[in-house]
Amino acid sequence: MIMATIPAISPDTSVQQLLSEVMPKFAQEQLTSNPKAAELAGSTITMVVEAGDSVYNYTVTDGKDIHMAEGNNDGAMLKLKVSEDDMKKMIQSGNLDMILGIQNDLNKAKLNALSNLRGAFTAEIALDDGEVIKLNAVLNGSEQPHSVFKMNAKDTSALMRKEASPVNLFMSGAMKIDGDMAFAMATQPLFT
Repeated sequence: MIMATIPAISPDTSVQQLLSEVMPKFAQEQLTSNPKAAELAGSTITMVVEAGDSVYNYTVTDGKDIHMAEGNNDGAMLKLKVSEDDMKKMIQSGNLDMILGIQNDLNKAKLNALSNLRGAFTAEIALDDGEVIKLNAVLNGSEQPHSVFKMNAKDTSALMRKEASPVNLFMSGAMKIDGDMAFAMATQPLFT
């Protein structure tokens, strides 16, 4: 399944608006159109997005309903951390696939990966202007093992939209990986 088009977001959208309004609305649209939602009956997926002082937690229940609340969830399966400046750059440049694409095509394999993976990775995304945005993901509260994925914004978008596979990006040299390679490979179900 290819992800729906990321909605046009004004470059002056605030981080708080993105996380409290745009992201939950887009996530609900994705969940509603997900043909694999039935695989997630009886499950709960939890995530936190922290951008500077803006911290929001999201809970997906049964693969079809999303609940958003301000604040942290210490037991979240996935915690994304990005600086407020980097989040603003993502908004201004329109490179929001890594943030908005997380809920794309949720299925049993992604649930299993989110439930079982322990570790962290950093996505270093090079924008067209040469600036690099860093997004840190912590799975199930564990900072170790750790991997670093380096890609440009175009390839990141292709990965999140299912237009490119992580293996193909890595094999072609479009994605570079530093750190724990075994952990990096174990994250593949999150992106396929």
